[in-house]
Amino acid sequence: MDHSERRRAASPAALIVALCALVLACSGGSGDMALAADPAAASRTDAPAPPPDANAPSRPDPRRGSWTGPLREIVGRWKGRARAESNGRVSASDIQVSVHVRALGSDGGGVELASLDPDTPHCPASNLKLVTTAAALVLLGPHQEFQTPVEWSADVRDGVLQGDLVLRAAGDPIVAVDGDARVEARLDPIADALRRAGVHRIAGRVVLDEGTFPDPGPGPGWPDPSQYWQEHCALAGGFSINAGVLQARVRPGHTGASAHVEVHPWPTGLVPRLGVTTKKGKLDVRVGATRTTLTVRGSIPPDVPIYLPDFSHPDPVTLFGEVLEDRLTRAGIRVDGGVVRERGVPGAEALLALRSPLDGVLVPINTHSRNSVADQLFLALGLAIEGAGTRDAGADATRRALRSLGVPLDGFHQVDGSGLSRDNRVSARQLTALLAGVFARGNETERLFRESLAVAGRRGTLAKRMVGTSAEGHVQAKTGWIRGVSAISGFCEAASGELLAFSILVSYPPSADGLNTRIFKPMEDEMLVALSEADR
Repeated sequence: MDHSERRRAASPAALIVALCALVLACSGGSGDMALAADPAAASRTDAPAPPPDANAPSRPDPRRGSWTGPLREIVGRWKGRARAESNGRVSASDIQVSVHVRALGSDGGGVELASLDPDTPHCPASNLKLVTTAAALVLLGPHQEFQTPVEWSADVRDGVLQGDLVLRAAGDPIVAVDGDARVEARLDPIADALRRAGVHRIAGRVVLDEGTFPDPGPGPGWPDPSQYWQEHCALAGGFSINAGVLQARVRPGHTGASAHVEVHPWPTGLVPRLGVTTKKGKLDVRVGATRTTLTVRGSIPPDVPIYLPDFSHPDPVTLFGEVLEDRLTRAGIRVDGGVVRERGVPGAEALLALRSPLDGVLVPINTHSRNSVADQLFLALGLAIEGAGTRDAGADATRRALRSLGVPLDGFHQVDGSGLSRDNRVSARQLTALLAGVFARGNETERLFRESLAVAGRRGTLAKRMVGTSAEGHVQAKTGWIRGVSAISGFCEAASGELLAFSILVSYPPSADGLNTRIFKPMEDEMLVALSEADR
């Protein structure tokens, strides 16, 4: 659903405007922020509305709790089906379902319509991305930018830069909103600035100062290492490009001929093993990357226009450095000392800052559920607000944001930005309080957040769900799944025109393969269709 298609009037909170400086001051962030504000933001950033008190009793309303019974009946029926579907291996008592639904009034608080075990903390899977993106919008403002400082000695003699070129880590994932991995040119402003200064050679090195960011590695509670080559396990670090994800572009040739294969971002620093043939039959292209080798091999039918598999690079910082050196070389700038990684490099004179808009990462995170983009934002938020690009700092920053939104923190625990870790915990009530708090902010914060979500039957991870139902186009939400977890939380526009905030969190035995598709997704969809048909 486009924001312009909403059937409700804008919240009065959307009319409140204040200086961006006030937002930053309230955030408690450090003065040296890698996620830096748009200089014009002071004239247009929306001020935070008073957060709703998530623990305060709602106004007397005959609808309070009116949906608890109908939703409990749906849950009970699908639990029974889960037992039958699993041949008795999974009983109703093995499945924990938490549901919370609140109507969104003008203050963003509204009346509680449904409450099924809403305060039990669950592993939320990708529903945690709602916390990460909301925190970034609330603490930094909707017009923020990632800024990667580039420094130099400014000593240029006969076209040769004396000394090093230094980049300081900011955590920018450098991604395209549409998922196209051909983003190498996003680094070209560095070569452009050097060429304008007459530089055609760097006598020293290109230094990637990773600062306080951790070495790229799996997070706590991640899947087993056999999955690390897959896109959903791409790593985060101080530097990245396309969020550490490689994309093969495979186009068939004539039958029997070699297919055309490209990989982006390029170069990768890995030894390529590329070989795909064009032949009739099933698509069979295998991709992967190890510490030394990149593989794209197999076969593609001639009637497949293009195949675009994604997979993770083993080190996003290495990938960034390889692409940067290549872009400098393409611009006619030679680097004598190559690209190196260090920490704590002394400051030098500013040459420029690579910039990316914060709002450019919201759709990749919430619509397309790109884990490494969310993890990059989580680390960058830690640097911007707490002064360190670490998991602990990122978690401190998001808790700060939740407090400002009036979200109760009992039982909440966050260790990554994506929700891939099994150690994360959040309750259904906390998620609807978060949604209500963002709604109360109004203006750009609410608009960007809601427009970043998947839409039932239309877009993203919900494109094939609730198609042809009353919920199609009227549910904006974030989905989530890892083994043993199914989740969906977001906004539902009821037939009455009222906007609802909802969260459905399901925990079940991880060994119960297939139940998410056959049981829990249909259960969630039935509840959302029922809510979308609600009238006052």
